Amino acid sequence: MKTGKKIAVLALIFVAAAIIYFVWPLGRKEENKTGVVYTAMGEAELPVVYPTALGRELAPLFGHREELAVTAERDSLLVLPEDRRLPIRIQYGDEIKTLQYEIRTMDMTHLVERTMVTDWTEENGQINAVLPVQNLLEPETQYQLGIQAVLSDGTSAWYYARILETDNDHAAQMLALAEDFSQKTFHYDSAQELTTYMESTPSADNSSFGTVTLKNSFTQMTWGSLGVSRGETVFASLKELSGDLANIELEYYVTREADGGAGETDGGETEVYGVTENFTLKWSSQRIYMMDYERTMNQLFSGSRELFSGKRILLGISDGDGLYAKKSESGRYTAFVTNRELWAYDREEGNSICIFAFGGWNTDDLRALQDRHGVEILEVSDGGAVDFLVYGYMNRGAHEGHVGVALYTFDAAGDTIHEKFFIPAVRSYEQVKADVEKLSYLSDSGMMYLLLDGTVYGIDLRS
Repeated sequence: MKTGKKIAVLALIFVAAAIIYFVWPLGRKEENKTGVVYTAMGEAELPVVYPTALGRELAPLFGHREELAVTAERDSLLVLPEDRRLPIRIQYGDEIKTLQYEIRTMDMTHLVERTMVTDWTEENGQINAVLPVQNLLEPETQYQLGIQAVLSDGTSAWYYARILETDNDHAAQMLALAEDFSQKTFHYDSAQELTTYMESTPSADNSSFGTVTLKNSFTQMTWGSLGVSRGETVFASLKELSGDLANIELEYYVTREADGGAGETDGGETEVYGVTENFTLKWSSQRIYMMDYERTMNQLFSGSRELFSGKRILLGISDGDGLYAKKSESGRYTAFVTNRELWAYDREEGNSICIFAFGGWNTDDLRALQDRHGVEILEVSDGGAVDFLVYGYMNRGAHEGHVGVALYTFDAAGDTIHEKFFIPAVRSYEQVKADVEKLSYLSDSGMMYLLLDGTVYGIDLRS
């Protein structure tokens, strides 16, 4: 019996066939005024879908190259309007030839509706359309919506969200409160009204703006003396709705001018921070209660020389999620991950390089900046070479729109990245992340062991 189990386990470990080696198209280099060199990959190409619900345009949906079926992510819940006609706006839509959508039960076992979209207009590469959802849904029941865009090259992009038909407008009221709360934190006088919801305690950590909750001080909640300014665009999404309880998320960027403190960039450049606010709210006929609140703030790392001081790397304000570093055996090279970007620092030369980033502080393409991927450092050599994994949703490049795991090697001498393999996965980012965190190991003999979707892959990188 034990022998049988061993054979079964070993059967899961196999040498991946047809491993494709190629140099990532990084011949082009970009250099900012700080002298930091950035390697570049192909720009994002898939359209972006913005649905309108709850009285406003909500956070965008990003394209998938494969139909996700039961693994579709639960990022967005759309409450249908009373007439069930769901407006959408499609950015970068000039390559779209046909549109259709389908609605399935949440377990994906039953197709409720499949309809070709004909009510749409195009202007300057932007499409405005309406999904005429039929009267086939059970009230207060969530369904999976999949929008399929067929592109000019014959390929498809899929966009997913959950939809719900309900008679009440509680979600719209709770979203309005979340937006009002967020806006008032930037105005000290009007923010006095927020004390109704706060539960400030002396034990709360008010030393960092990386994470702020209702237990923090009023000063912390209102950004202290940072002097940040919020951009005009705020992405809102309804994550969950159960009866009178809702979970709502707001995402936006804030900026501030460097003032000479820690984290100042060369020449007084503007610092950029990504901010996420998460609200758990409960509606009642008397008032809306704020059950929980968390704001996280992460500075987009610029790589300026002033951010490196001896053995220290100044990453600025961060919630600490995903921050880690690994040194070469000699200690000359340090590879580190911040904001899902991979950097390397050469202590002897005093130079830094951004090895991998879909986006970055100098990128304004929303498709490159989304955060459904992670970076795992495997090995840092004394020659500056770095082996690393990129897992989850691929924002751009050769695998844009796919979910999976890729292994790359950075060649310091040639400033190039070689892709060793890419394993696609019809799973969500969260599921892929959980697998990679359980097992991702590169041995000295060149064997890569990786857990993905219940299978252990053993990949011989030298054969």
